[in-house]
Amino acid sequence: MKFEALFIDLDGTLLTDHHTISTGTKEVLEKLYNTGVLICIVTARSPVASLPFYEQLGIPNNPIVCFNGALIQKANLIMHDVVIKKILAMELVTALNRFKITPSLYKHNQWFAGLNNEWLAREEEITKAPLTKVVFNELFGNGIEPNKIMGIGNTENIKAAEAHIKNTWSKGLNVHQSKPTYLEIMNSKASKTQGIQKVLELLYKIDRKKIITIGDNYNDMDMLRFSKTSIAMGNAPDEVKKCATFVTDTNNNDGIKKALVRIMDNQKF
Repeated sequence: MKFEALFIDLDGTLLTDHHTISTGTKEVLEKLYNTGVLICIVTARSPVASLPFYEQLGIPNNPIVCFNGALIQKANLIMHDVVIKKILAMELVTALNRFKITPSLYKHNQWFAGLNNEWLAREEEITKAPLTKVVFNELFGNGIEPNKIMGIGNTENIKAAEAHIKNTWSKGLNVHQSKPTYLEIMNSKASKTQGIQKVLELLYKIDRKKIITIGDNYNDMDMLRFSKTSIAMGNAPDEVKKCATFVTDTNNNDGIKKALVRIMDNQKF
Protein backbone atom coordinates (compact mmCIF):
# COMPACT_ATOMS: atom_id res chain seq x y z
CA MET A 1 0.00 0.00 0.00
CA LYS A 2 1.47 3.35 -1.03
CA PHE A 3 1.75 5.99 1.66
CA GLU A 4 0.02 9.35 1.25
CA ALA A 5 1.56 11.54 3.94
CA LEU A 6 4.95 12.03 5.54
CA PHE A 7 5.33 13.64 8.97
CA ILE A 8 8.93 14.62 9.74
CA ASP A 9 10.61 15.98 12.84
CA LEU A 10 12.97 18.89 12.21
CA ASP A 11 16.07 19.08 14.44
CA GLY A 12 18.18 15.94 14.33
CA THR A 13 15.94 14.45 11.63
CA LEU A 14 15.26 16.63 8.59
CA LEU A 15 18.18 18.88 9.52
CA THR A 16 21.83 17.94 9.77
CA ASP A 17 23.84 19.00 12.79
CA HIS A 18 24.71 22.11 10.78
CA HIS A 19 20.97 22.93 10.66
CA THR A 20 20.67 22.42 6.91
CA ILE A 21 18.68 20.06 4.69
CA SER A 22 20.95 17.79 2.67
CA THR A 23 20.74 17.82 -1.12
CA GLY A 24 19.75 14.13 -1.16
CA THR A 25 16.89 14.70 1.26
CA LYS A 26 15.62 17.66 -0.75
CA GLU A 27 15.64 15.59 -3.92
CA VAL A 28 13.68 12.65 -2.51
CA LEU A 29 11.11 14.90 -0.81
CA GLU A 30 10.62 16.87 -4.02
CA LYS A 31 10.00 13.61 -5.89
CA LEU A 32 7.42 12.51 -3.33
CA TYR A 33 5.73 15.92 -3.31
CA ASN A 34 5.41 15.76 -7.08
CA THR A 35 3.62 12.40 -6.79
CA GLY A 36 1.04 13.95 -4.45
CA VAL A 37 2.43 12.90 -1.06
CA LEU A 38 1.66 15.35 1.76
CA ILE A 39 4.85 16.51 3.48
CA CYS A 40 4.43 18.00 6.93
CA ILE A 41 7.00 19.06 9.52
CA VAL A 42 6.18 18.20 13.13
CA THR A 43 8.46 20.10 15.47
CA ALA A 44 8.99 21.59 18.90
CA ARG A 45 9.95 24.86 17.21
CA SER A 46 7.80 27.91 16.58
CA PRO A 47 6.45 28.69 13.08
CA VAL A 48 8.95 31.52 12.53
CA ALA A 49 11.81 29.12 13.29
CA SER A 50 10.45 26.38 11.03
CA LEU A 51 8.80 27.87 7.96
CA PRO A 52 12.07 28.89 6.22
CA PHE A 53 12.65 25.16 5.67
CA TYR A 54 9.23 24.89 4.00
CA GLU A 55 10.39 27.57 1.59
CA GLN A 56 13.52 25.54 0.87
CA LEU A 57 11.41 22.46 0.19
CA GLY A 58 8.96 24.38 -1.99
CA ILE A 59 5.93 23.56 0.17
CA PRO A 60 5.09 26.94 1.79
CA ASN A 61 1.35 26.26 1.94
CA ASN A 62 1.54 22.85 3.58
CA PRO A 63 0.39 22.57 7.21
CA ILE A 64 3.05 22.71 9.91
CA VAL A 65 2.72 21.26 13.41
CA CYS A 66 4.63 23.37 15.94
CA PHE A 67 5.30 23.24 19.68
CA ASN A 68 4.95 19.44 19.66
CA GLY A 69 1.33 19.69 18.52
CA ALA A 70 0.19 22.79 20.43
CA LEU A 71 -0.09 24.91 17.27
CA ILE A 72 -1.01 24.00 13.71
CA GLN A 73 -0.59 26.60 11.00
CA LYS A 74 -1.34 26.46 7.29
CA ALA A 75 -0.55 29.28 4.88
CA ASN A 76 -0.23 31.72 7.84
CA LEU A 77 -3.64 30.71 9.20
CA ILE A 78 -3.84 29.16 12.67
CA MET A 79 -5.87 25.95 12.46
CA HIS A 80 -5.35 24.62 16.00
CA ASP A 81 -4.14 26.40 19.14
CA VAL A 82 -3.55 24.78 22.57
CA VAL A 83 -2.20 26.81 25.51
CA ILE A 84 -1.12 26.47 29.12
CA LYS A 85 -3.45 28.50 31.33
CA LYS A 86 -1.97 31.62 32.90
CA ILE A 87 -2.00 30.55 36.57
CA LEU A 88 -0.38 27.21 35.79
CA ALA A 89 2.19 28.90 33.54
CA MET A 90 3.14 31.25 36.39
CA GLU A 91 3.60 28.29 38.75
CA LEU A 92 5.76 26.46 36.22
CA VAL A 93 8.04 29.45 35.69
CA THR A 94 8.49 29.69 39.45
CA ALA A 95 9.28 25.97 39.67
CA LEU A 96 11.89 26.17 36.90
CA ASN A 97 13.59 29.13 38.57
CA ARG A 98 13.72 27.17 41.82
CA PHE A 99 15.73 24.46 40.04
CA LYS A 100 18.09 27.08 38.56
CA ILE A 101 16.71 26.49 35.08
CA THR A 102 16.20 29.37 32.65
CA PRO A 103 12.51 29.56 31.65
CA SER A 104 11.16 30.98 28.40
CA LEU A 105 7.66 31.10 26.90
CA TYR A 106 6.42 30.67 23.35
CA LYS A 107 3.17 32.08 22.03
CA HIS A 108 2.62 31.75 18.28
CA ASN A 109 5.65 33.51 16.74
CA GLN A 110 6.67 35.29 19.94
CA TRP A 111 9.37 34.09 22.30
CA PHE A 112 9.74 35.63 25.76
CA ALA A 113 12.31 35.36 28.54
CA GLY A 114 13.24 37.33 31.62
CA LEU A 115 16.88 37.60 30.55
CA ASN A 116 19.12 36.78 27.61
CA ASN A 117 21.92 34.50 28.78
CA GLU A 118 24.34 32.21 26.97
CA TRP A 119 21.80 29.35 26.79
CA LEU A 120 19.14 31.49 25.15
CA ALA A 121 21.60 33.27 22.87
CA ARG A 122 22.67 29.89 21.49
CA GLU A 123 19.05 28.86 20.88
CA GLU A 124 18.34 32.20 19.22
CA GLU A 125 21.32 31.71 16.92
CA ILE A 126 20.24 28.18 15.95
CA THR A 127 16.55 28.88 15.34
CA LYS A 128 16.80 32.49 14.13
CA ALA A 129 13.72 33.20 16.26
CA PRO A 130 13.90 36.66 17.90
CA LEU A 131 13.82 36.68 21.70
CA THR A 132 11.89 39.39 23.55
CA LYS A 133 13.11 40.23 27.05
CA VAL A 134 10.22 40.77 29.47
CA VAL A 135 9.25 40.92 33.12
CA PHE A 136 7.24 37.73 33.58
CA ASN A 137 4.82 39.22 36.10
CA GLU A 138 3.98 42.00 33.65
CA LEU A 139 3.64 39.50 30.81
CA PHE A 140 1.24 37.35 32.79
CA GLY A 141 -0.56 40.51 33.94
CA ASN A 142 -1.33 41.11 30.26
CA GLY A 143 -3.00 37.72 30.09
CA ILE A 144 -0.41 35.79 28.07
CA GLU A 145 -1.07 32.04 27.87
CA PRO A 146 1.84 30.22 26.21
CA ASN A 147 1.75 27.33 23.75
CA LYS A 148 4.99 26.03 25.24
CA ILE A 149 7.27 26.67 28.19
CA MET A 150 10.90 25.71 27.71
CA GLY A 151 13.48 25.34 30.45
CA ILE A 152 17.21 25.30 29.66
CA GLY A 153 19.86 24.24 32.16
CA ASN A 154 22.38 21.62 33.13
CA THR A 155 21.39 17.98 32.82
CA GLU A 156 21.07 17.22 36.54
CA ASN A 157 18.82 20.21 37.17
CA ILE A 158 16.69 19.38 34.11
CA LYS A 159 16.13 15.81 35.35
CA ALA A 160 15.23 17.02 38.83
CA ALA A 161 12.82 19.64 37.50
CA GLU A 162 11.18 17.15 35.15
CA ALA A 163 10.58 14.71 38.02
CA HIS A 164 9.19 17.48 40.24
CA ILE A 165 6.84 18.85 37.58
CA LYS A 166 5.53 15.41 36.64
CA ASN A 167 5.01 14.66 40.32
CA THR A 168 3.30 17.94 41.15
CA TRP A 169 1.16 18.25 38.03
CA SER A 170 0.63 14.59 37.14
CA LYS A 171 -2.28 15.46 34.85
CA GLY A 172 -2.79 18.30 32.46
CA LEU A 173 0.78 18.59 31.16
CA ASN A 174 2.94 16.98 28.50
CA VAL A 175 6.50 17.18 29.85
CA HIS A 176 9.68 15.77 28.32
CA GLN A 177 13.31 16.45 27.51
CA SER A 178 13.98 17.28 23.87
CA LYS A 179 17.67 16.94 24.68
CA PRO A 180 19.54 16.57 27.99
CA THR A 181 19.65 20.33 28.64
CA TYR A 182 16.14 21.22 27.36
CA LEU A 183 12.85 20.61 29.15
CA GLU A 184 9.66 21.28 27.17
CA ILE A 185 6.25 21.71 28.76
CA MET A 186 2.92 21.81 26.93
CA ASN A 187 -0.73 21.25 27.72
CA SER A 188 -1.49 17.50 27.83
CA LYS A 189 -3.79 18.08 24.84
CA ALA A 190 -0.66 18.82 22.80
CA SER A 191 1.53 16.06 21.45
CA LYS A 192 2.98 15.27 18.06
CA THR A 193 0.47 12.46 17.60
CA GLN A 194 -2.45 14.72 18.46
CA GLY A 195 -1.09 17.31 16.05
CA ILE A 196 -0.91 14.74 13.26
CA GLN A 197 -4.43 13.57 14.04
CA LYS A 198 -5.70 17.13 13.79
CA VAL A 199 -4.01 17.60 10.40
CA LEU A 200 -5.59 14.39 9.14
CA GLU A 201 -9.03 15.21 10.56
CA LEU A 202 -9.25 18.94 9.86
CA LEU A 203 -7.48 19.23 6.53
CA TYR A 204 -7.17 15.85 4.81
CA LYS A 205 -8.96 12.53 4.58
CA ILE A 206 -5.95 10.28 4.94
CA ASP A 207 -6.00 6.97 6.78
CA ARG A 208 -3.35 6.75 9.52
CA LYS A 209 -2.26 3.43 7.97
CA LYS A 210 -1.09 5.44 4.96
CA ILE A 211 1.24 7.80 6.81
CA ILE A 212 4.93 7.59 7.73
CA THR A 213 6.51 9.35 10.70
CA ILE A 214 10.23 10.07 11.04
CA GLY A 215 11.98 11.25 14.21
CA ASP A 216 15.04 11.10 16.42
CA ASN A 217 14.18 12.08 19.97
CA TYR A 218 11.99 11.43 23.00
CA ASN A 219 9.30 13.88 21.91
CA ASP A 220 8.94 11.82 18.70
CA MET A 221 8.20 8.52 20.43
CA ASP A 222 4.43 8.92 20.49
CA MET A 223 4.16 9.67 16.77
CA LEU A 224 6.55 6.84 15.88
CA ARG A 225 4.24 4.46 17.72
CA PHE A 226 1.15 6.04 16.13
CA SER A 227 1.89 5.32 12.47
CA LYS A 228 1.93 1.88 10.90
CA THR A 229 5.28 2.69 9.31
CA SER A 230 7.80 4.76 11.24
CA ILE A 231 11.48 5.55 10.88
CA ALA A 232 13.95 6.36 13.64
CA MET A 233 17.16 8.13 12.73
CA GLY A 234 20.48 6.43 13.36
CA ASN A 235 21.38 9.22 15.79
CA ALA A 236 18.30 8.55 17.95
CA PRO A 237 18.63 7.13 21.49
CA ASP A 238 18.00 3.37 21.74
CA GLU A 239 14.70 3.96 23.55
CA VAL A 240 13.44 5.98 20.60
CA LYS A 241 14.68 3.44 18.05
CA LYS A 242 12.59 0.75 19.74
CA CYS A 243 9.41 2.72 18.91
CA ALA A 244 10.01 2.68 15.14
CA THR A 245 9.33 0.16 12.39
CA PHE A 246 12.95 0.41 11.33
CA VAL A 247 16.08 2.48 11.88
CA THR A 248 17.86 4.38 9.12
CA ASP A 249 21.21 6.15 8.89
CA THR A 250 21.95 9.37 10.80
CA ASN A 251 20.74 12.87 10.03
CA ASN A 252 24.28 13.73 8.90
CA ASN A 253 24.46 10.80 6.48
CA ASP A 254 21.25 11.15 4.41
CA GLY A 255 19.20 8.93 6.71
CA ILE A 256 15.88 10.25 5.40
CA LYS A 257 16.83 9.76 1.78
CA LYS A 258 18.04 6.20 2.38
CA ALA A 259 14.87 5.22 4.25
CA LEU A 260 12.48 6.76 1.74
CA VAL A 261 14.29 5.35 -1.28
CA ARG A 262 14.01 1.91 0.31
CA ILE A 263 10.28 2.36 0.87
CA MET A 264 9.69 3.85 -2.59
CA ASP A 265 11.52 0.95 -4.24
CA ASN A 266 9.37 -1.54 -2.35
CA GLN A 267 6.15 0.30 -3.19
CA LYS A 268 7.12 1.06 -6.79
CA PHE A 269 6.51 4.83 -6.79
